[in-house]
Amino acid sequence: MEKDQYIEFQDRVINLYIEHPEVKQIWKSLDSKRMWRSRGIDNFNSPHHMFLMGKSRVGKTQAVKRYAKQSLKQGEGSYYFDEEGSKVKIIPAVYAEIPDRFTPKEFYNNIIEGLGAVKLYGRVEVGQLKDRALYLLKKHRTEMLILDELDYLLPYASKTREQAMELLKGLANKAGVCLICVGTPEIEVLRTMNEQFIGRYPPRTIPRFEQCDDSFISLLNEIELKLGLETPIGLANSTLGYPQVLHKLSLGFIGWLVPMLQSAMELLGVMEEDFNDFNKLKGLNGHILIEAKKNAVGDITKNDIEKIIRNRVK
Repeated sequence: MEKDQYIEFQDRVINLYIEHPEVKQIWKSLDSKRMWRSRGIDNFNSPHHMFLMGKSRVGKTQAVKRYAKQSLKQGEGSYYFDEEGSKVKIIPAVYAEIPDRFTPKEFYNNIIEGLGAVKLYGRVEVGQLKDRALYLLKKHRTEMLILDELDYLLPYASKTREQAMELLKGLANKAGVCLICVGTPEIEVLRTMNEQFIGRYPPRTIPRFEQCDDSFISLLNEIELKLGLETPIGLANSTLGYPQVLHKLSLGFIGWLVPMLQSAMELLGVMEEDFNDFNKLKGLNGHILIEAKKNAVGDITKNDIEKIIRNRVK
């Protein structure tokens, strides 16, 4: 049985994702880096790696996760047969997180898990885990390794940070993959620990929408298009006041804007099982959006907001 228009709309609300204009450029850059690697370029003096930074809630994690998923989807059905005749799936880009309590064992295990394999526990040596991670990266012909949450390295002493970064570099070299390191602007201290890192990891930044300007209004237009309504709500209509209110409440952070709009839909009754009337969307107003912000963000304080906005490199 086909979904009706109301269920389809609910699905679009649930899966709402908007690409930051800078994210689209970064994706193109990642495509380029993978292309050079896939064509056999093995010059580690070339900037095939990247430090991707941005304040909390600008959408870094969603951007890189989606990139990894899309690269897999684009190559959907891409397999090869190994020497033993087994069918092996090609995984162009792998997403993994730095463990919150960093150890080499957990680091390699996270990569193994990112490749869809089972983590190895018990009496397993670090060398075995490293060999396993390298084997799987090569087996699945991975071109890019995306490591998120590099901020977890920041509480450690300088010597441990450098050892961790050398470990990351060594894995990338041996696996022959592009390394994309992701975190807040504070991870700049990792990138600039020595001249080799500075040259190896060119920085890119995903900014927030600091002003309610044309770029923010263009973003709201994209949201309207993704929602796919015959009669738009008018989120990008400055005369109706939606852009100004949405920017003030979200502070230009996509990571707040989208959950806030999803919560607003729920408050309007759009997500109810028996939803069958698009006229409910006409009830969207400032009061609903303020309540939606509370639901999405919680009782965040002004001090918390100032910390997030400042979030400068130490």
